[in-house]
Amino acid sequence: MVAFMAENLAEVIRQVGDPIARALGVEILDVHCTGKPTSPLVSVTLDKDGGLGIDDCETFHRSLRRTWDVTQPSGPQCRFEVSSPGLDRPLKDPKDFQRVQGQQLRLTVKNDMQKHAVILGRLMAVTDVGLQLVDDRGKAIREHSVPWGDIVKARIEVEF
Repeated sequence: MVAFMAENLAEVIRQVGDPIARALGVEILDVHCTGKPTSPLVSVTLDKDGGLGIDDCETFHRSLRRTWDVTQPSGPQCRFEVSSPGLDRPLKDPKDFQRVQGQQLRLTVKNDMQKHAVILGRLMAVTDVGLQLVDDRGKAIREHSVPWGDIVKARIEVEF
């Protein structure tokens, strides 16, 4: 266990929470700390295959609270907030993209002029070099190969 210091709070919380998450079948996507160092607000974002429910968040919250109090008795009195990433959450790493393969995405990418362009398309493949998307919304099907380095921002495009 890593000793607590203000600058590594998120890392320590992740180390405390990861075994709990694994046991509950969820994954910690993000840990964000704000507020006073003595009583920070710690926002933990979870996800799992098939989607996360309120009961998953509640169970993780209770387990993390109890484990934190036992493993870090001299640490800060954290206020924990546990949530799902939402339908249109940002996608950050290849594992995020693999999880949403087949879904419609909205990518903001750098173009040749170093300006940003938006690409909408269904994620068909995740590779070592980037993403393969197909935009089939118009009359002509358009395929897009997007290198990892060109992606500025990526989100799931919610379909109704």
